[in-house]
Amino acid sequence: MKIGFFGLTHLGLNYLAASAAKGFKVVGFDYNDNVISKLNKFEKIINEPNLFKNIKKFKKNIIFTNNFDELKKCKIIFISSDVKTDNKGKSDIFLVKKNIKKLCLNFKHKNIIVLSQVFPGFCEKIFSNSNSLYYQVETLIFGNAFERAKNPERIILGCKKPEGRTSKYINIYYKRFKCPIIKTNYRTAELVKISINLFLISSVTTTNLISKLSKKIGASWNIIEQSLRLDKRIGKYAYLKPGLGITGGNLERDLFNIISISKKLKLNTNLFNAWKEISYHQKKWIYDINNKLNNSKKLCIGILGLTYKENTDSIKNSISIELIKKLKNKKIYVFDPAINNLKNKKIHIMENEKQVISNSDILFVLTEWKQFKKITLPSKINKNLKIIIDPYGVFFNYKTDFKKRKIKYLSLTS
Repeated sequence: MKIGFFGLTHLGLNYLAASAAKGFKVVGFDYNDNVISKLNKFEKIINEPNLFKNIKKFKKNIIFTNNFDELKKCKIIFISSDVKTDNKGKSDIFLVKKNIKKLCLNFKHKNIIVLSQVFPGFCEKIFSNSNSLYYQVETLIFGNAFERAKNPERIILGCKKPEGRTSKYINIYYKRFKCPIIKTNYRTAELVKISINLFLISSVTTTNLISKLSKKIGASWNIIEQSLRLDKRIGKYAYLKPGLGITGGNLERDLFNIISISKKLKLNTNLFNAWKEISYHQKKWIYDINNKLNNSKKLCIGILGLTYKENTDSIKNSISIELIKKLKNKKIYVFDPAINNLKNKKIHIMENEKQVISNSDILFVLTEWKQFKKITLPSKINKNLKIIIDPYGVFFNYKTDFKKRKIKYLSLTS
């Protein structure tokens, strides 16, 4: 049985590789000739741990093509294009609509599953006349996406008639993932996706507020975190790391969507607006430091990390990119293991982290890459290095050493 994937961005590639790993023959279709050419040579087009290793491992099960007719041979076709969002989190679903219409026009009796991120009411409107169109809630995490696609905790499937019989091909496919399957209507499935992200936003926001309070009153956030993780109502997997608010695009998208929907229904949005405001104030911590730096001339700025988080090459809504835009008349040295080609005349991309540290008067550490944590700081740190701004505490263990060298160390961790 062949499974098709229409759209080969981060979303499509991870679910395609997971399906191939489960033993299915898969067809990956994309209009972009360059993408198809690179994939057929097993060249990385995105940064995601284990993804391309598994694409290569299960290559006998995989076809990458720009020939639309190859999808005719598939029993199930996933709409798997990533949805672009603007800086405010508003989604552009034009491409998703276009792809669905093309499939429905050409393959009227195929099982079509939307993986792309859409808002409540979308599928009901688009799929009003078909029982073979579905919406699957995707719960990928950048940096661990392939594993989550291959071994999901559960599968939530939206359909027109959840109480009715599902296509035998759908049953065969999902049975192989060996996890609970929850069938529901379209709107519920769409809202599940948003709900998951809202709970994550709540966790991020609460963590930032309490960690800031603990620092103000001299309490230990580390002990508070341990205590919270040992409480079964919160759990060891909870997001309890102080940081710079909501970044990356996906959480912003769902916060934008829930505020928009709530306003249309005349529901109270105070809590959601508060989350946005608190996120802004967390980022303001960095921007306030930057404002002070802009008053000092002839400073060399070092930035370790350009991606919005580790184990991805996504710079969408990245704090580093926003900071670079705000820095004025400064030499800026940067390094990120996933980014080696960024078109920006303001920056100098270095070959490694030590080159950045050695050239910096002020150093920002803005992504928690594991290799940064393993750095043995060069003995020849720039003698002019005065401040290290490290919100996530990547260099926290060097705090005492920094003090001896009279380097000011600023972090959100305690």
